[in-house]
Amino acid sequence: KADITEVLEKKLKPRAIVFKNDGKMRESEGLESYVEHALGDITEAELRENGVRFVAPVVEGQKTGYFYDHRLGRAALAHYVKGKTVLDLFSYIGGWGVQAAMFGAKEVTCVDASTLALDYVHKNAELNGVGDIVSSIEGDVFEICKALKEEGERFDVVIVDPPAFIPRRKDQKAGEVAYQRLNQMAMRLLSKDGVLVSGSCSMHLAEPTLLDIVRKTARTLEKELQLIERFPQGPDHPIVPAIAETNYLKAMFFRVLPQS
Repeated sequence: KADITEVLEKKLKPRAIVFKNDGKMRESEGLESYVEHALGDITEAELRENGVRFVAPVVEGQKTGYFYDHRLGRAALAHYVKGKTVLDLFSYIGGWGVQAAMFGAKEVTCVDASTLALDYVHKNAELNGVGDIVSSIEGDVFEICKALKEEGERFDVVIVDPPAFIPRRKDQKAGEVAYQRLNQMAMRLLSKDGVLVSGSCSMHLAEPTLLDIVRKTARTLEKELQLIERFPQGPDHPIVPAIAETNYLKAMFFRVLPQS
């Protein structure tokens, strides 16, 4: 750790360095869980993604505070959201939702269970001058989707980017059921000819399996699918063929149509 800190200070001259070693998997590996400031004292960091400004909670937020790995897919939102209503499920601090607003969406609704995350959604929306476009709903995403359906709400674009539902191999069956349920709820909330963005960060869920889950879900709902685009993680999250865990991220853009 001392060597890493020394190299970072020499090469990057950072204002702060934080060792964020409090992930869920550390307990299963028998490792201590802790957050340590190796340099400076920082609670949040400013950043840009696809030209959009964000403030991320480095200490209290999830992992490093922000997820750059989906930025290729987020950049593609610009082709689909202009003048549209957008629902961002598991929004975290607004990586998808705030960018959708910046790309011309008419209305964006972010849904997350975390008060902290949604506070940052609004902070980031205001930071980019789209505070009047972005709203939020706090609570269980599945329950909120059910309530929105019962209220007759519909959205032109629904983004599904949940946390890993399959953290371990033993969670495979239950996780696949959760992905199926979530994508089905998302499809039920789509307007006619709407766009579904379905993502997953579960290494144990291969892209063909997610595609099959979405396909079967559409068939159950008597919908037809067009797979428009697909995106892996960004190149700064390289895939090492010898390490399966490095190939984990996927995002697919679907057009959802009534059966002809």
